[in-house]
Amino acid sequence: MKKQTLIFCAAILLTVASGSVIFGQDKKMDKMNMPDKMMMAEMMKSPHHKMMTAYKQNVVNFAAALRDMAAAPKMFDADFARTAVAEIKRGAEMMDGIHQKHQAMMSAEMRQKMAMMMEKMAKDQTALKEHIAALETLLQSDAPNLKDVQMHAAAIVSQFEKMKMSDGKMKM
Repeated sequence: MKKQTLIFCAAILLTVASGSVIFGQDKKMDKMNMPDKMMMAEMMKSPHHKMMTAYKQNVVNFAAALRDMAAAPKMFDADFARTAVAEIKRGAEMMDGIHQKHQAMMSAEMRQKMAMMMEKMAKDQTALKEHIAALETLLQSDAPNLKDVQMHAAAIVSQFEKMKMSDGKMKM
């Protein structure tokens, strides 16, 4: 019964997250000028963007499920938590690989234009890796500190929720 409830909750989270991403994009693109709109539309159709978005949603969904499970000690299952952290880590690694591949395809001019954003993204990536490593360490125990698990999982969710597209630029 617990697993069915967790699966059901994860499915609902995925549905809500997907809907908010889909409906939020149109309003953001309306504010951009024409060349930026064309560049953003092209980027959003790229396989890199689609894969990054899918992995991002996956990471957020697993982190939210872990956060919620840690908030309800009676529902906490250490094996499920370890699986969730493994999926968070895998998703983050896949996002990093896609990002590196995308950067390699960029022109030197584009990389220079985006240098500040890339520096911010590198810092965020480092923070994400630190939270994942902390979760892995916490979950080596059969009775981890649930407040710490909840805090690190919430930080991961929060980090991705802060990322917003505005005026053609990603704010982080």
